[in-house]
Order: sequence, then C-alpha cells, then structure tokens
Amino acid sequence: MSEPGGSLHLGRVRGTLALRFGSRYGAAQGESMRVLVAKLMTGLAVAVWMLAGTASVQAQDRSASWDVSRAGPYFGIRAIGSIANLEDTETTGFTGPTLVENDSDEVAGPAFVGGWVFHNFPLRAEIEAGYRVRFDYDVRDLAPGGTIDYEMDVATTQVLVNMILEWRNSSSFTPFVGGTVGWARNHMEIQRSNLATGAQTTPDNDQDNIALGGMAGINWRFADSWSTDLIYRYINLGPVESGVIPGTGETIEADGYHSHDVLWSVYYHF
Repeated sequence: MSEPGGSLHLGRVRGTLALRFGSRYGAAQGESMRVLVAKLMTGLAVAVWMLAGTASVQAQDRSASWDVSRAGPYFGIRAIGSIANLEDTETTGFTGPTLVENDSDEVAGPAFVGGWVFHNFPLRAEIEAGYRVRFDYDVRDLAPGGTIDYEMDVATTQVLVNMILEWRNSSSFTPFVGGTVGWARNHMEIQRSNLATGAQTTPDNDQDNIALGGMAGINWRFADSWSTDLIYRYINLGPVESGVIPGTGETIEADGYHSHDVLWSVYYHF
C-alpha cells in the first residue's frame, strides 16, 4: 500500500516534467520558422556561390551561348502575392493576458520595376517600388474589467534594390538567384474597442525599416522586346508597431514581418 506522501511527491515530479516538456515544445515551435528561414537563406547563398563560379567562363564564351541584344535597360510591372506572418508579439500597458488572435495572412499588391541587364557579366540590377495590402493583425487584452480588442490593418510601401545573378544560356529561358535590400514603411491602422462598453478609438502609426530578402526564379524572353519571369522571394519587412495609443499608454509590436512572396513580372526591353 503506497504512502500518501509518496503519491504527492510523484505527482509533483510528473507536473514538473510536464511543464518542462511543454515549455521546450513551445520554444521548439517558435524556433521552427527561424530554422526554415536559415535553411532557405543558406541554400540561396550556395546557389549564388555556384553561379558566381561559372560567371567568368560564361563571360568569356558569351558570343556562342547568349544573345547580347538582351543587354540594356528594361521597365516592367510586377504582381505580388504572399503568405506572411508577424513574429514575436510584445505589448505594454495591458492589464490582462495578451491573446494573439491572428498574426498570419495573405497579402497582395502591385509594383513597378526598372532595371539594367549587364553585357559583360551575367548580372542584372533593378529598382522595385511597390505597395502591398493588407495584413489583418488582431490582438486582445483579456482585462479583468472587460476585454479590449485591437483590430489592426497593416499596409506596406517598399522601395527595393534587387541584384540578380543569371545562369545565361542559348535558350529563351534564364534561371537566376538574387538578393534584395531596401526600405519598407509599415503603416498600421488600429481600431481599439472596449467590448464591455463599446467605446472605440482609431489611431494609426508608421514604422520605417530596412528590408532584406533573397529570391530565385526564371525569366522567359518570349519576344524580341518582351520578357516575363516568375520568382519566389523571402523578405523580412521589419518590425510592425502601433506606437503609443493615445490616452492609454498601450503599445503593440511584432518584431518581424516575414513574407513568402510569389512574384510575376512582365518587362519591356528598350
């Protein structure tokens, strides 16, 4: 027959193990996105290194394998479609537990692109100006006196520089990898609602960030002066912040706006 003290001790041990396992599992889930992004960026870096290793050979044999009339300026339009998430929500001024109701969404928008295809090296450089809407970001303060609901719409204006390394060949299809760096402004429109009283306020805030990303895709030159490409891009558009909400002292911030983009572009080559 077991002793009551022994049963209580065993129960405490089991509870401690369960808490430790739960915290480790939660941390592992939180790290999974970072691991995925790290693997992606590592793969892109390896691809860039491999393409760079063949660049000098391609440059020496360009007349036999690539149409030099493709070099020069181009201009185009780009459609952006993405699956995005906001990472690591932090709040201040809340009087109850924080509930993140939604921190992932599908986002879309247009962009304009102007660039240059280099002749003596398998490289093109471009400037991309775009706008993406809208990310629905929803958080609640489970306050003792009544839940406070925050419905936030995030729109992003971006100006990016893309450096693209091409795998040139004699066909009309050109695979490539590249990197992105630039400026992103995350504009947040907030609707703060006290669900107990019905009171609402609608502040907004802008956050300027450095954007960083990597891409891989393929370009198809389907006519003498026209081409199109399809691109996958991972990009971090930086933090998203509410600023201090007037009259409350509350703030809401997500440390990173991570977007997995599918880009479709059509270009005119001058």
